[in-house]
Amino acid sequence: MKELTRPVNFRDLGGLKGKDGKKIRPFSILRSGELVRIPAEDKEILTGKYQLKTIVDLRGEKEYQESPDEKIEGTSYHNVDILQKIHETGADLGSLESVRDVHGANFHMKKLYEQMVLNEGAQRGFREFLDLLLKKEEGALLFHCFAGKDRTGLAAAITLTILGVGKEDILEDYLRTNEQRKEENSLLLGKLKEQNFSEEHCSIVEIALTVNAEFLETAYRAAEKQYGSFSQYISKALKVTKEEEEELQRRYLVEA
Repeated sequence: MKELTRPVNFRDLGGLKGKDGKKIRPFSILRSGELVRIPAEDKEILTGKYQLKTIVDLRGEKEYQESPDEKIEGTSYHNVDILQKIHETGADLGSLESVRDVHGANFHMKKLYEQMVLNEGAQRGFREFLDLLLKKEEGALLFHCFAGKDRTGLAAAITLTILGVGKEDILEDYLRTNEQRKEENSLLLGKLKEQNFSEEHCSIVEIALTVNAEFLETAYRAAEKQYGSFSQYISKALKVTKEEEEELQRRYLVEA
């Protein structure tokens, strides 16, 4: 069967090693960038091979109104705005436009990851996302934001931690974004250069389009400082009970 060409930054989390030597069930939890410009044959692969049934869009209202997900027959759509309250802190993606240099861009991205952990609105959003994983009846669930890297990256880290995936493997999956978005990012940066944007501006945009291990480490450190550990953040801030954790493991882990 033909491989997917879109959505960009797509991958199945199935196969990653989880708790007690088990692995994540293939074709059950998928991640990607926004669901736009998807050829009909790719939609068929998503609903056929991957049995896609549930779509969780982690973008805000302005984003999904300007670039709505394409309709995929047989799927349910859920919007969970992770950054809804973060714009009040000045750490949202939109305020990146005010950044003037590469140092500022890196600082801004770290602040975003910190706020995605500490902000109560973001915590409610990630909890809502986990509720959808708990409620899903059949088929695969796909979650995404715009590029499928920051909001999606932290949602993946939370989910994989609950399923017992090691931090090293979580980081490896997180960093796969840079390879999987390479072509798309080159096109976007090429358009900026054609429009005579400065090298500095293009470098700032490139930081916003890629992932860096230090960004996710910032989220881990914020969780450890505030809650004691990333696992404690999940239980205390996201209010995931032991029973819910075990239910997620029952649903999404299989024998290796």
